[in-house]
Amino acid sequence: MSRAPEDTVIATYEAHAEELRSRYDQVATEDVLSPVFDLMPTQANILEVGAGSGRDTCWLADRGHAVTAVEPVAAFREAIVARAPNATVVDARLPCLAAVTGSFDLILVNAVWHHLPETSRKSSFARLAKLLQPGGRLFLSLRHGPAAPGQPVHILNPDAEILQAKAGRLRLLRRVAAPSRQKVNIAAGVTWIWLVFEKERLK
Repeated sequence: MSRAPEDTVIATYEAHAEELRSRYDQVATEDVLSPVFDLMPTQANILEVGAGSGRDTCWLADRGHAVTAVEPVAAFREAIVARAPNATVVDARLPCLAAVTGSFDLILVNAVWHHLPETSRKSSFARLAKLLQPGGRLFLSLRHGPAAPGQPVHILNPDAEILQAKAGRLRLLRRVAAPSRQKVNIAAGVTWIWLVFEKERLK
């Protein structure tokens, strides 16, 4: 039986976890989140999906946020536990996020969406919307550019993603282009678009 593409991606991350952790940690969270930082709530209950090395989880927790870090790669989860002991670390993945419970003021999904096929992205929006508090926000980054080896990239149309989000009662607050911060991605010509959504409040 052949592997699902998502399984191949996770296996690649697992095999290169140490190298990738070093690459991720060379970039500052303040730089990565600068296009959307002003829309971040204070003292929030935050879910980070695809937390990677734990760089952003640690940064958020150090600033007083309650952080749940979702990460399917075991080596990354171990790193997060070590560097962010106050965070809750969960083994889960989109679209189901089966082990995630509760509701959140902010959900951060950075450098993940391009690994999901279209059908998974649709159900992921529904799941993320369900986990958001009314008035809660979703920070979502969309990658544009070539794939790295072992990490297939699905072509993303921001307009299509915005329509999918709208079906889950997620209202667009911001759409902004951003450069890559990692040297490897800069050299490859990778760019990003940040989308910020807010869940409609109950009337």
